[in-house]
Formats: sequence, C-alpha cells, structure tokens
Amino acid sequence: MDALFLDTSTQIARQWHAASERNELRQQLQDKTLYCSHYVKCQYKATLLNSMIYLYNLLLHYKDMSMALLEAGVYENRNIAGGSLTVGVQNRINAIGNWVRYLRLTYEEQVWFLEDCIEDGWETLFHGNIEEPLIDRTACLLGNGAPIRGDSGAYEPIKITCTKRESHPCMIAGFWEDHAVDLEILASMNIEKIKAEPRDIEELDRVKKAAQDIRSEKGCQGNVCTKGLSDAIICLESTHCPEPVAVHSINKKHFRPLCEVLGLESEP
Repeated sequence: MDALFLDTSTQIARQWHAASERNELRQQLQDKTLYCSHYVKCQYKATLLNSMIYLYNLLLHYKDMSMALLEAGVYENRNIAGGSLTVGVQNRINAIGNWVRYLRLTYEEQVWFLEDCIEDGWETLFHGNIEEPLIDRTACLLGNGAPIRGDSGAYEPIKITCTKRESHPCMIAGFWEDHAVDLEILASMNIEKIKAEPRDIEELDRVKKAAQDIRSEKGCQGNVCTKGLSDAIICLESTHCPEPVAVHSINKKHFRPLCEVLGLESEP
C-alpha cells in the first residue's frame, strides 16, 4: 500500500520514542503518502501534552532532567508534577525526557525546548509530513484549550473532559449515522472467530459493547467515544482519505483484528 493512515500511537512513537523505534518507523513510513485526522490529533494532544507538562513542572522543581525523570517514577510526586503519575504517564514522561536528553541541551535550553513544545511545538511535530487538510468527520473537542502557566512558572494540566452528561457540539453522532453498517458489524461481531490474543479479545468485547450501546441509543460521547470505540473510529476515518490506505499502528494487536472485522488493511 502506497498510502498510510497514522493512528495516535504511531504519531507519538515517530517523534517521542527511543531512537531505534523512530528509525524503524521512519523506514516503514518513507516513500509513503501519510494521512491523519483531527480526531487522532485530539487523542494525541490529550495523551501527550499533560505528560509533557508534568515533566516540565518536575524539571522546573528539581532543575535537573535526570532527577526529574527519577522523581516522575514516584507516584506521590503528583502534586509537584500537577497531575496523576500513572504507569502510562510515567512511560511517556521517560520517552519525552530521554528524547530531550538526546539533544544534549543545557538545563535552561531544556526548559525553553519543553516550553516551546507545550505551547505549539507539539502541533508542528504532529503535522510533520502529513497530507493536509486533516480528515475531519468528528469535529472532536477532546482536550480543547491552550496551556495555562501559573505565577510559579509551572503549567496547569490541560482539562480533558468528554462525558455523556454534558452535550458537546461535535459531529460524532453524525459520524456513526454515516457508518451505521459498520456500527452494526461491530455490535454483532463474532469475536470467537477473530484471530486475537486473550488480552485483545477483552478489548474487542469492550468495542462490541460500546457499539451496542450506541445502537441502543445510550449515547455515543464520553468514554464510549474516547476509549471504547476510539480505535474503531480511527480505522473508519481511514476510509475517508482521497485514496486507498492501510491503517498504520504500532498497537497492531488491537488494530489488526479491528481492521479484519471491518474489511480494512492494516500495517505493519
């Protein structure tokens, strides 16, 4: 396939993971036409930006990147960081911090670099080599808003909310109306016949239940959209590209069975 649709995990990994992973991804993506979406961009922002903010706040406090990364592994330092230091967040902080250390910057330069990434540099990196305009069939509002810095110099975490209780003026309901046939396929899929690992069977069970919830009009916002069906949404967005594409994800254990169910191609 000469064109690829990049999911959130690939977008993060191609910029922020270890050099060996970035190089492998570069080889996989080279000479390909690359597409992405506004929905993926919102997921990317919601996943990445607060981890970057927590690292920045820890760096500002300890004034040393090695110490900041060490202390990021201590859950009780969440008050210094500004938010919850879960295992997933700690992994992203380590990836970002090691990426910055690789640049061999002074402490002051590290602070300036992270400031630039938090303010708008992350967005520039996201769009690198991606065909414009982004695919946008959801008008997602996840993580909407700009970073805010307090009097101490530390950043406040980006507010990331999307619930069934609050109505959001996005287009996700219309998206699922357009993909009613695909929604039915997801809601009625025979998981036992799908080639997947036990952990991914659980993920497919969640996808199936979320699809059934939408079909039964329980709502399509909140966790149903941001977690339950996020991978399925990304798969289906790829069908709106101006040419045939394969969905590229480093999270292939989730995306490969989903693409199989939906009749789409996935790489690697």
